[in-house]
Parts: sequence; structure tokens; C-alpha cells
Amino acid sequence: MLSHDSDYEQSKKWNVTSEVPTFSLVLSSSAAESAKKHVDHYINKGLLVKLEGLHALAKWMDLPVYTVRDTLREYQHDSTNGSDAWGKTSFSGVPQADLATEVFYAGTVTPVLHYCMGGLTIDKEGSVLDDDKNIIPGLHAAGEVSGGVHGDNRLGGNSLLECTVFGTIVGKKIPIKPRQAIQQMNQNRNEKEQIQIPKMTMVDVEQHNSEGDCWIAIHDKVYDLTEFAEEHPAGPESIIELAGQDGTEDFAAVHSEGILQDFDPVGIL
Repeated sequence: MLSHDSDYEQSKKWNVTSEVPTFSLVLSSSAAESAKKHVDHYINKGLLVKLEGLHALAKWMDLPVYTVRDTLREYQHDSTNGSDAWGKTSFSGVPQADLATEVFYAGTVTPVLHYCMGGLTIDKEGSVLDDDKNIIPGLHAAGEVSGGVHGDNRLGGNSLLECTVFGTIVGKKIPIKPRQAIQQMNQNRNEKEQIQIPKMTMVDVEQHNSEGDCWIAIHDKVYDLTEFAEEHPAGPESIIELAGQDGTEDFAAVHSEGILQDFDPVGIL
């Protein structure tokens, strides 16, 4: 993707002074339908736009119509033959034959640093090693903080697997409270929540609708996410824009309900 840059091609390191390239992500109607839940979410966030017909797509991309048309026709042709010039053999979401009436969904993407291969050297038990490859007593690591697990690059999705595998290995080595004690703590917490969490309505939630006072209803519980917004990995905007609203649908599009266990609700609907 970045091999067009001569510095990167030689060093495999990106020069931060270079212009960051951007690319167009284009989905056909069939591709968008197969990922409808995500497409709807990104449209709602303004990250994808709906474009009706080839001319609208070419205009959005600021390219001649014939350039876009020829590229799409080549993809259609390659899908029929079963391979393309780069060895691709799996084709899905191929645009329909009539490009003039096809509905496209498009957005702009750019390379970002979202995972580092480097980090602390660990052994197969998750123990951190010093420069001489000796175990540092009492120091353990799991996940992206460790390095060398994946080599030069990783398979997609394996960063989560790495966290799970080494997190489990390290977790079993470290002394923790007995499970019975943890269950009792959770039970006490649940009982405390049932007693102290007040009942609310959406009218109550709607009063907290600003960046400095951000309450959101999710799965029939109300959360004060004012302070968390700035810590949100995806940025504060996606949280702040839901201030004073029911954000269940937006939340469910990208998260499981279990992630909310780390947050204490301020109310129940």
C-alpha cells in the first residue's frame, strides 16, 4: 500500500514528514448489504456516503467517468475469470452489470498505526526477559506491550488472540482471590446497585446533553460518560453526539453489552 514512497520501500519506515496517502473505499450494493449493520453505522457517523450510479461515484472520487468505469469493468471481468493480475481468487460484492443504476457506498481511508509488533521480550509463559534473555522475577506481560510473538507482521485478528492466550497464561500464574470471594463481591455489588440506583426516564437523560454533562442511555441503563469521552479509543465525538439520547443502537453496532460491566450506571430506565 505504501510502496509508492521510495523512502518507505527502502527502509520499511514511514517518514512522518511525507504526505499521508488517502484511498477511496467503494462498496457495491451487494457488498453493502452483506455488511449492512456496519454500513448503516458508518453512514450515521458520516464516514460513508451513498452514491447512486457510476457518474455520482466518479464525481465524488474526482476522477473521469471512464477511469472508474474501466476499473469496475475490469473487476467484473476478473471475477468471471476467477483471478486478477495480483493473484486474487475470491471475489464478492461484485457491482451489478448496469453501473449506471448501481448504488455505491464510498468513504475515504488512510493508513494508521493501530498495532505495534515490537515490545517487551517474553517467554512462552509470559515472563518478561532482560537483555540477556533471563527472566525478570515478578514481571509479566501479555498483549501488544510484548513483542516478537507475530514476527514481522501478524495475521488479522491475532492481536486479540494474543491477549487472550498470554493473558490466560499469566493470569493463572499470578495469585488472585479465590473465585468464591469474587462471586461474593459481584453479588454484593449487584445488591447494592438494586438498592441505590434510581429510576429515571428519558426526560431526565435529555437534560444532560452537552460535552460537559454527557449522559447516555444504553440497554435501559443510564451512564454518565462525561469524563470517559476523552478516553474513548475511537475519540470523544461518537459519545458526545449521543449526549442526552438513547445510544443503544449505536453502541450495539460495535460493542457487546458485557463491556459495560466496567461502568457504574447512574440510573435505570
